[in-house]
Amino acid sequence: MNKGFLVGIGAGLVSFVALLSATTGVPLLQFTLFLIAPLPLYLAGLAFSWPAAGIGAVTAAIGITLIAGPLVGFLAAASQFGPPVVLTYLALLNREVNNSDGSKSATEWYPIGRLILWSAVLGTLLSVGFLMMLGKDAAEVQETLTNVLREAFTQFRAQSPDATPIPEADLEAMTKVALAFIPAASGMLMTSILLINLYIAARVIEASSLLTRPWPDLAAFTYPPGTPLVLTASLVLTLLLSGFPGMAAGAAAGAFYFAYVLLGLAVIHFITRSNPGRFAILWAAYFGLVIFNTIVSLVLAVIGLTEPFSPLRRDSSKPPPASPPPGPD
Repeated sequence: MNKGFLVGIGAGLVSFVALLSATTGVPLLQFTLFLIAPLPLYLAGLAFSWPAAGIGAVTAAIGITLIAGPLVGFLAAASQFGPPVVLTYLALLNREVNNSDGSKSATEWYPIGRLILWSAVLGTLLSVGFLMMLGKDAAEVQETLTNVLREAFTQFRAQSPDATPIPEADLEAMTKVALAFIPAASGMLMTSILLINLYIAARVIEASSLLTRPWPDLAAFTYPPGTPLVLTASLVLTLLLSGFPGMAAGAAAGAFYFAYVLLGLAVIHFITRSNPGRFAILWAAYFGLVIFNTIVSLVLAVIGLTEPFSPLRRDSSKPPPASPPPGPD
């Protein structure tokens, strides 16, 4: 029997058990298991091509369907088990092209920048699906968030009887603020989850010498020229549209904003390769991104967006260092 077929079934069973285990236990463990549940499918797809990930996705979806019903099985397949199939297919997509001198052919792999953008698209769709689970329209989503906040404050008061009750008007105001930020935040979160799983799986498969694609120069990836228009359009539509269309636009804005934060980090990684203070610069960038997330992420996104017009440009003719330092490049 085909080895990839068996590996796919095994990966699907592991993903199924991980996702099922995410429904019980302490919240931190639940969240961790939810994040890594698709990881076995990424590993199978990168090691044995995307059909192995597809077999695993079907196996895991059948398991969830038998336990929780067709609707939950479909949602799990679409949100957890489907993206690894798409992303591993794209990651290993290649074609034979002639070199500039026409002497021989070379293998051209799917660009990393486009892979990130597809992750942003999938992150947007997952975010919209998450919002639809909260309610069928904006009013119902707001009501759901209000109930969640009210329940959280009720539990807090049960543990701290001296705590001051939250007025209903303040609760409503907090809900409106949360509703304004949740679409973009969920778009960024979903996109980051997809890319983190893909990166971890690629590193593991590369270390196992099973990765058929050469490891790319991650600090040199670029986006197609029209990509800034997508981010701009999603931001504009977020401001102009209301209800679910506006929230969907907000999810897209968050996902593509995160893509440009990654591009800004890539620019910094690339231009500091020969800088003696590289470690300190990178440490400051990542530390700032964690501590001062909003401000630093905005700076990084601007660096990525304005690279063609700013002094911080990458020279693609420079090869990566022979022994790259620790980090994403």
